[in-house]
Amino acid sequence: ERPLFPIIVLTPIEATARRLALVWGLHCVLTEDATDLEDLADRACRIAYREGFAQPGKRIVVTAGVPLGTPGATNMLRVAFVGKHAE
Repeated sequence: ERPLFPIIVLTPIEATARRLALVWGLHCVLTEDATDLEDLADRACRIAYREGFAQPGKRIVVTAGVPLGTPGATNMLRVAFVGKHAE
């Protein structure tokens, strides 16, 4: 069963975005790789705001594999707040 909240996928790989959007109905956004965890959270907040999924002051959940760029290694969960800088 799918969650009630939208799932946004950030990926630099177009084939991955297409596959996930088709198979799972996820909202995929092509973006450059994040440089570190802070960049990843900031980028996720900005994109969630830009795509209309979050407003300033709301929380989003970010998952990733650490070290970044390691396929199949999702082992990090972080709650991030969408700030006014997202606008």
